Amino acid sequence: MKLFDIAMKSWRNFVTGSRSIGKQGDSGRRRFLESSAGMIGLCCSLLPERLLHAAEVPEKADKPVAELPDRTPGWVPSDPPNSPIGDAKGIFPGRVVWVRDSSATPWKGDLNTGSHWWDDNTGINQTAVDSMVSRSLRALAGAKNDRQAWEKIFHHHNRTNKSGNVGYRKGEVVALKVNCNNCYAGYADVDDQVDAAPQSVLAILRQLVHNAGVPQDNIVVYEAVRVIPDRIYKPCHAEFPKVIWMDSKGDGVNGRQPLTWHKNAFSYSVTENNTCGTSVPEVVFQSKYIINMALLKGHPTCGFTLTAKNHYGSIDGRDHKMFINTWQHKMGIYNPFVDLIGTRQLGGKTILFMVDALFGTRDANDPVIAEFAGWARLFGGQWSSSYLMSLDPVAIDSVGLDFLHSEFGGYLASSRGRGHDLHADNYLHEAAQASKAASGTVYKPDGTALASLGVHEHWNNGKDKQYSRNLSSRGKGIELVAVHDERRQTRT
Repeated sequence: MKLFDIAMKSWRNFVTGSRSIGKQGDSGRRRFLESSAGMIGLCCSLLPERLLHAAEVPEKADKPVAELPDRTPGWVPSDPPNSPIGDAKGIFPGRVVWVRDSSATPWKGDLNTGSHWWDDNTGINQTAVDSMVSRSLRALAGAKNDRQAWEKIFHHHNRTNKSGNVGYRKGEVVALKVNCNNCYAGYADVDDQVDAAPQSVLAILRQLVHNAGVPQDNIVVYEAVRVIPDRIYKPCHAEFPKVIWMDSKGDGVNGRQPLTWHKNAFSYSVTENNTCGTSVPEVVFQSKYIINMALLKGHPTCGFTLTAKNHYGSIDGRDHKMFINTWQHKMGIYNPFVDLIGTRQLGGKTILFMVDALFGTRDANDPVIAEFAGWARLFGGQWSSSYLMSLDPVAIDSVGLDFLHSEFGGYLASSRGRGHDLHADNYLHEAAQASKAASGTVYKPDGTALASLGVHEHWNNGKDKQYSRNLSSRGKGIELVAVHDERRQTRT
């Protein structure tokens, strides 16, 4: 079924009264005012050839804005640093690419000026973003240019999934899952909480159309349980008017198509007390590929939220009280995130796992201001100004957790009762060892028991940021590849 036909089917169902909209999930608003330090820089170099992890050299610090809140770690992971578990995935197994460029985020963080973090030029620099995404893709695939990178990524995905040694073929649908979880106010949302950056979405659309060779009308950008606000839709639609948009309030007139659910698309390996939905959007069910564009942020229930939890916006029901509430449980419990990563309808279709970390925040609902998004420990008070990319869903979330935990410590996701980061990596252990999970769960979302879904480990420390493949050519875990601003090579 063609993407256009699916969209029209959704519209007809809506008109006849059969439209189905997912539950809105939790909608808590938190504003905990504690302070962070002022601005300094981080500079890293691009190392060609082997693309090994680059060193960071801080710049001179400005006067601190205020006292630094207590960000000392309150939780120590059960597995020691550089102790990988699971089987690494990817063209280069276990590779996670990290790019950082502070010029991409000129946002001053002042909410009283009438400007916003997502504004072009004053909030985010589109040119810098395009460059960061380009360099990340090339490093991830080991390619000389962007077109070659996409060719390698599509070929690798199809070989891995036994679809032949082929690249993208015309007519195949690519679904882009964005994260707009904080857009409670609807299409005109301007609450300054972190959501997908318009510039990040536009950069990926440019890549898909101009370099991956995907026709616009074979691309769908979706958010199944929230809306995609005008600040994202309008600039992207202006440049790519044939791209399909779909969200929870789409009506076919407002530029977003209405949502139709494909019932029972997969199952959960534990059903008792499990309130997660088994339906996915019909257009996602019919798609050949998915790009998972998550955000870098803490979460008060599960400690943090990255690519695995991003698919809570792809299903028609969510659990927050039981299985993902890991800080109230011991390690080694079932986690539905593993089923989401493992099912061929979501994680199995994903050709690229990506974290938009331009403004990493302490908590999912924090506004983008220095108190909550100033990275005082790792980046001297600057914004995180980064992207992460990987073909390994476990590795990229492991790296994202290390960044968040090293920066915010016990302050992560909770400015009052410390400890919400406790056991945050439980699902990463379960996913890495899906075939022999510590919980004893037989993970089989599609009826067949899963093998390892990727590799998990913690880095050696927040200063050096080295994983086992950075430390040794014999390493079996993660390789963190830094491809920072090429203009700053001589300053490291």
